[in-house]
Amino acid sequence: MASDGAAVFAPTGGARRFRANLLVVLAVVALLLALIPLIAVFGYVFVNGIRSLLSLDFLTQDPPADLSATGGGVRNALVGTLEMTGLASVIAVPIGLGVAIFAIEVGGGLARAARFLIDVLSGLPSIVVGIFVYATVVVTQGHFSGFAGSLALAIVMLPVVTVSAEEILRLTPRPIAEGARALGLARWRAILSVFVPIGLSGIVTGVLLGVSRAIGETAPLIFTSLGNNFFTLDLNQPMQALPLLIYRNALNSAYASARDRAFGAALLLILIVFGFNLVGRWLTARRRLAGSRR
Repeated sequence: MASDGAAVFAPTGGARRFRANLLVVLAVVALLLALIPLIAVFGYVFVNGIRSLLSLDFLTQDPPADLSATGGGVRNALVGTLEMTGLASVIAVPIGLGVAIFAIEVGGGLARAARFLIDVLSGLPSIVVGIFVYATVVVTQGHFSGFAGSLALAIVMLPVVTVSAEEILRLTPRPIAEGARALGLARWRAILSVFVPIGLSGIVTGVLLGVSRAIGETAPLIFTSLGNNFFTLDLNQPMQALPLLIYRNALNSAYASARDRAFGAALLLILIVFGFNLVGRWLTARRRLAGSRR
């Protein structure tokens, strides 16, 4: 009887194993197909940009006014990128976290409307964000500025920060949330003392992903910060950024010096974005490990 049952179910088990193995093979093939363009792009930029990046002058000097001239570096663009992205984070993170907390703790029609607007904003092309900030800030100020660029980057970051923070706060263990309310903690005290610390690593991960999303944007900065050949820390003046420097040197790639400068800046930007993503993944893995130990 057992052998008859095994004979009856053997083909079905074999078919299931075949389908399972086939799905694994297809998944591996899909992974390799996805990695091919990534590896190709990184390898091409690495081969062409590593020589420039290994030079200390490339990081400590500003680019020449004449892009066809040899020498120069990306100091002003690197500092401008970090400064504008930092200010964008200061603007976007509190707003995004506030919207996420409001959606979780208060809810209602207003929260749903805010969530809908955030979803729409996440699908908005970044160049539209740049045009909007140009029309509302740059035209009002009468000049391009690093502040306008920071505001555009903050709008780009906002959906990523909001969605990630909301998802993390939704994962707060229900007993902890109920315990905080049972203790009679005020809503704001429970949020700041219980919910946010529990999801802090996930929130930081979302912030880093938002920074990675915004730091490589070019289109919004063309309409807002415009760029600057000189080193400046004044956010009220036009400010250079790595994406802008890459764009303008790539337009003059007929000159070997401009081409090398563009590839070096591109490699530097890739490494910065990779570093932010690596830190974000590390924090996520650390959070999961801590959760499994508990």
